[in-house]
Amino acid sequence: MSGAKTQLATRRPAAYLAGMDGAPHLQDDPNEQPETAEERERRLASEDAMIDQALASAAAGRTVSFEAVKAWVDSWDTDHELPQPRSGR
Repeated sequence: MSGAKTQLATRRPAAYLAGMDGAPHLQDDPNEQPETAEERERRLASEDAMIDQALASAAAGRTVSFEAVKAWVDSWDTDHELPQPRSGR
């Protein structure tokens, strides 16, 4: 699993990723304090676990087709909105 995750993470330059961390335009509340180093480590560990879980689900075939997602999104704000697609597993 970690090989795929590493491959995904290396698609963006390190400077880009570092610049995104704590970017002011991404904060909901301008008065919100930046996260501490400990909070950042907890957040990154949680995100890492979620990525591992998502990759395991995809490897097990629990996916939804692009076409199903596109049809669902295209149905938003219409009189015939489709239910959220599910993998069926």
